[in-house]
Order: sequence, then C-alpha cells, then structure tokens
Amino acid sequence: MPVVEECEAKLCSWGASKAVRIPKAVCDSLRLAVGSNLSISCGTDENGPFIMMRPAEESHRCYCDAPYVSIDSLFRGHEDASQPTEVDWGEDVGGEVVE
Repeated sequence: MPVVEECEAKLCSWGASKAVRIPKAVCDSLRLAVGSNLSISCGTDENGPFIMMRPAEESHRCYCDAPYVSIDSLFRGHEDASQPTEVDWGEDVGGEVVE
C-alpha cells in the first residue's frame, strides 16, 4: 500500500468560495507549484463523506508558460536620474592596459 501523508487543515473563506492551505511538505512531495492544476472529486464511503485531490495530468507549470516581456517594455516609464553613468576611477595605475 502506498505511503499516505496525513495532516489537518482548516477550511477558510476566500471570497464566495472556500479554501484550504496545502502544507509545503505535501506540495514538495507531489512537486506541486503555485498554478498547478488539481483534479478534485468528492464522495462517500464507509467512513463518511470525503474530498480527494490529485495533480491533474498537466499540473506542472514551467517558466516557459509565462508570456514574453521585453526589458524595454518592463522598464518603460522608469527613465530617470537613477540610470547608471560612467564612473571616473582616476589615472591608470600598474601594468594594466586600458583602452
């Protein structure tokens, strides 16, 4: 029989819905990340009603899912005095070659 990790969680309100926080250890063991898709089912057995969640087939996100954003559009509107400038380090010292 597979190992089953059990933990307790509290049902909270999230807008008009309800939410349960999934502990980090459980997410790590299942390799779930924020944005992972979960399949949720419910039913009743000899122990009473239950909720079951499983990772959906395409549950693993990767950074390639993020839309492309150019560096220019990311920093548009932030052109101000904080832009880096050339620094004068003084006269050359030693045997280095500076062109």
